[in-house]
Amino acid sequence: MKISEKLAITRRLEGELTRLYDLRESIAKQSFKESAIRTEKDTAKEIEKRQKEFLESKKSKVEDIDKRIKQLTKDIVEGKNQLNKKNVEIGIDRKLVEIKYLRIELSKLMRLAKVSSYSDSLDSDVFEELGISAKIKEFEEKKQKIDSEIQKANWSIEL
Repeated sequence: MKISEKLAITRRLEGELTRLYDLRESIAKQSFKESAIRTEKDTAKEIEKRQKEFLESKKSKVEDIDKRIKQLTKDIVEGKNQLNKKNVEIGIDRKLVEIKYLRIELSKLMRLAKVSSYSDSLDSDVFEELGISAKIKEFEEKKQKIDSEIQKANWSIEL
C-alpha cells in the first residue's frame, strides 16, 4: 500500500468516526416522550414497559457505537503511527514541518499585503522596499517545491 492510499483510508476512517460521535449524541438525546406512540387505552404499566424497552434499546445502541468508536480510534491511531514512522524513515517529516511554517509565514505576509492594499498605513512603495512581494514569491516557490516532493513520496513509496 502506498502512503497516499493509507492517508485516504485514514481520512475516511476519521469521517466515519465523526459520524459515529454525532450518531451517539443523537441517540443519547432521544427521549421516550418523542419516540413513543401512545393511545388512550395504554395503561401505566404498558407505558412503563415500553419506556424500559426504549431505554434498554438506547443503551444497547450506544454500547454498540462505543465499541465501533473504540475500534476506529485504535485503527486510526495505529495507521497514523505507521505513517509517522515511515515519514521519519524517509525524511518527509522534516518537509511536513517545514511546509507548515512556510504556510504560516505566507499567510502572515499575504495578510500584510492585503492590509497594505486597503490602507495608507503601508503604501505600495514601502511594500516593495521591504521586499514583501519578493518574499511571498520566494516562499510560494519553495512551498510548491516541497509540496511536490511530499506528493511524489506519497504516491511512490510503499508503506
